[in-house]
Amino acid sequence: MLWLAVMVAVGQAAEDALEATRAPADVAAIRAAAAAYRVAVEKGDAAAIKRSWMPDGDIVDGWGNQLSATDAVAGTGDSAPGERPEFRVGETRLRFITRDVALEDGAVDVVLPGTTIPLEGWFTAVWVRQGDAWKLAGVREAERPIAPQADTLADLDWMVGDWVLVTEAQAADARTAAMEMTVRWDARRTFLVREIRALPEAADADVAPVEVQQRIGWNPLVNRICSWSFSTDGSRGDAVWFRDGDSWVVRSTAVLPDGTQTSSVNIFSYDGKDRWVWRTMPKPIEADEGRPVRATWVRKPGRAAR
Repeated sequence: MLWLAVMVAVGQAAEDALEATRAPADVAAIRAAAAAYRVAVEKGDAAAIKRSWMPDGDIVDGWGNQLSATDAVAGTGDSAPGERPEFRVGETRLRFITRDVALEDGAVDVVLPGTTIPLEGWFTAVWVRQGDAWKLAGVREAERPIAPQADTLADLDWMVGDWVLVTEAQAADARTAAMEMTVRWDARRTFLVREIRALPEAADADVAPVEVQQRIGWNPLVNRICSWSFSTDGSRGDAVWFRDGDSWVVRSTAVLPDGTQTSSVNIFSYDGKDRWVWRTMPKPIEADEGRPVRATWVRKPGRAAR
């Protein structure tokens, strides 16, 4: 997951004998570069983030997705401060491979806006000396497993029913539906079945809509609620669900028809009645629009939960 790539070390780890005797000035320089990088990320300063990277730097997230760091910076500065995650960096450790190359290992927790349970992970950052400066050449991430919770599939019973999705822009313009969704239990109530249908624009009336079927159930291998999704466009995905107060956080990964892998973090917030808000959080240094996708699912009139 690309959340972790943005928070390369700032923590004050104990320097081992190699750091202390071989390159104390370089240790200080790398830690200063990491601190400047963190400030740039927190401010959404795309230019400063880009200056922290080597031109050919890359990121590999916890699911194995590879992304060019140069391309990833695009759109970083578009999100407002309140829309950005909070990063809590733990202890880090530097190891010098050569005089001009160092590895930094550390842990980081990410708290998404509107949530309280952190997403936890580790990272390894590759620092390379370029002239008088230290630059990032690569970041490799790994996610720490989410601790088991007492969530049950029955906690998602509120989702059963027929819904329409409206974006903020559409809500201000006659609340035109963008998607329709039906959620039901299977015959033995072992899975929730979600069927989602994207509605084409009027200009694309002849284009077949994309349809997604998803099954949500208890996965005993990880002691979590998980989901498995299949789309008529040939893509497929899976996700882990966990509860955070009145919201559900869904960490998902998908494979597109061309083999491209993507990942996302979605937050579902139910109002206890007939609507719930869906947010897809932006990846702080990924080449997207830099702002979260936010839309509302509204229960169809007369279609109460079954």
